[in-house]
Amino acid sequence: MYATEADVARWLSSVTDLKHDPLPLPTESDRVDYEGRQRKRRKLSTHRHKLPSPPASEPTRTMADMPPSSLKRPRDPEDPADRAHGALSSSQSDEAHDQITPRPGRFQQTQTAEWIPFSAGSSHSNQSWTSSASSHSAPVLKRPKSVSSRTSPSRQIRNAEINQTGFRMGSFRLDTYPNSLNALRCELRDIGLGDGILPASLENEPLPLPSLIRMMQLRRADSEIPRFAFDRDEGTRAQTQAIATDLPPIDWVQALMKRADECELNRECEASWNGEIHAPILEQAFRINRFVSNGPVDFRYAQAAQIVHAYKPREAPSKMVDFCVFYWPGKGSAEEQAIEDICQTRPAQSINHTDLGDLCKRPIALSIETKRPNVERDNATLQMGTWQSAQWRSLRHNRSRSLRSIEFLPGIIVQGHDWQFVASILDENGKSVLLKGVRLGGTESELAIYSLLLGLRRLRRWILEDYWPTFVSDVLAVS
Repeated sequence: MYATEADVARWLSSVTDLKHDPLPLPTESDRVDYEGRQRKRRKLSTHRHKLPSPPASEPTRTMADMPPSSLKRPRDPEDPADRAHGALSSSQSDEAHDQITPRPGRFQQTQTAEWIPFSAGSSHSNQSWTSSASSHSAPVLKRPKSVSSRTSPSRQIRNAEINQTGFRMGSFRLDTYPNSLNALRCELRDIGLGDGILPASLENEPLPLPSLIRMMQLRRADSEIPRFAFDRDEGTRAQTQAIATDLPPIDWVQALMKRADECELNRECEASWNGEIHAPILEQAFRINRFVSNGPVDFRYAQAAQIVHAYKPREAPSKMVDFCVFYWPGKGSAEEQAIEDICQTRPAQSINHTDLGDLCKRPIALSIETKRPNVERDNATLQMGTWQSAQWRSLRHNRSRSLRSIEFLPGIIVQGHDWQFVASILDENGKSVLLKGVRLGGTESELAIYSLLLGLRRLRRWILEDYWPTFVSDVLAVS
């Protein structure tokens, strides 16, 4: 099977000595063949100058021709392990013949190859290999990728849940929250249902003034306001009449509803919804006309309002909202002077968590985030939660004690026709919790628009009667 030294010597003597017998020069036919096919590799003759192979002393057998038993080491009959193996092999030969050890998949092979330490192939002892393997096979935990504005909203919400400067989502049905918030929630819920929110006098009784007749007749032939929307209870009619004063005429409501339907059907952008649907609604709720506010509560289009760096969440992108409703203290009042004094020591010299325009000196009381229909609901939640968690940090800036009276921050998430009331509170660890799930109204029907306007007016009254006094007490410390 193996060649002897004499065989090797005879083979070497038969090899052509190129020094005394050089290879012949290429012939003319070879040159023509090369020039005609320059891009192809030249085919070598199979018989020209072929080196002789050494003679085989006996026929060579391949590994495939060898029986499996010849590949194994010989067994020692004195070895106890070999004796035990021999006893088992006779009883398990049939079973072993039918069973083939499965090969690991590509992923398993990759994992196995990755965890084999370098010392496994060296000549160290088994003990050193074991210690090396244990020291090298420990998994290394990679730091998760940072969250950016391009990260999915669901992952950003998860990051906000585990980040102390973030927020977590809650529910009005599952979480515990202040009684004052529960009372406001119930009022807004009832207004959103539309049951008895309109004075009965507006149903079919025109006023003596001709210019107001059309406005007062809400149940005209072309309107679809149901009868249950009118308050016929003698005990509450006067209060309902007082709350529902200065409501827009049915013509205005129907025109707004038609334009909102066009925005939805034509898949118009968020800017169209904000400018032609949402802004007119806010004007009806907080202003006398398009330019003049109805008292100290007003709103601003705040899509460019950035969170001040000092209040931004850690390891998370900043967020913005679309509208901010604020309180405008009287000019020359003690509250205005207190705001100016406090702003001198606050980040960005702003009373709020943003410094856009006049929002740096007028406290924000209500935030509104808007989206187009049927898209980005999680993103709207993320923006509102991040925005209000920064507002909580702003309210607690440089305070040695917690807020005594400000128990929650209200907000509104708008998605197409639907307007939902939300609110954020602080849990026992001081982390913001965003509660959502109360419908204010909408723009899909006449009654929904009236419900929405009355709900916004209720929030305006809450800002005047509840939020502003607590803000003066807690933040401005003005008695």
